[in-house]
Amino acid sequence: MTMDGGPAGSSSWQFKNGSTDSEAVETYYDDWAETYEETLEKWHYRAPQDSVALLAPHLAPGARILDLGCGTGLLAVALGARGAFSIDGIDISADSLKLAEQRGGYARLIQHDLQKLPLPVADDAYDAAASVGVLTYIEEVEPLVRDLCRCVRSGGAITFTQRTDRWEECGLPEMLARLEGEGLLTVLQITEPKPYLPGNPDFGEDIQVRHSLCRVA
Repeated sequence: MTMDGGPAGSSSWQFKNGSTDSEAVETYYDDWAETYEETLEKWHYRAPQDSVALLAPHLAPGARILDLGCGTGLLAVALGARGAFSIDGIDISADSLKLAEQRGGYARLIQHDLQKLPLPVADDAYDAAASVGVLTYIEEVEPLVRDLCRCVRSGGAITFTQRTDRWEECGLPEMLARLEGEGLLTVLQITEPKPYLPGNPDFGEDIQVRHSLCRVA
């Protein structure tokens, strides 16, 4: 393993600096899949639980949820602790999806590059969508959020995370204001920065994460 906890022989820039090269990201997470959860536990990673805590009050029993960038299934575990939901997962990493399938908790799993839009799901297919730890790897965030508004029914909820070092750089405040101004969504909450990977020496307390919660108009 490298210092950042990623797969042996890999470069930490793909994780810390957030490559938007889809092929590189796919290879990186395929290589890391087997030790991914063990590493994140050492880093005290709680973003899935924090995201679910934000989203859960807006979910009815049996809600249809899209887990965007589901990885090995940590969000499904956190959702399962809150109730019974129908969860579909989508991710670029085939090896991560294999582990998510073995774990259970998903109605359907889809391998797909999240930078290729539209996503391979129907209009209004979900009551909610969640994207945790994903936007760092997306070159153009706004088209993806717009497409999520297509995938989630009117009145449904979308939550996503973005690192504090990328929040302004990626223009998230302006993007949310623009989408809200267009009547596409309503911003319900943007959290104060929360710990992201406090146990990772490359992140520590310097890089934290904000959670956004929106309602589709």
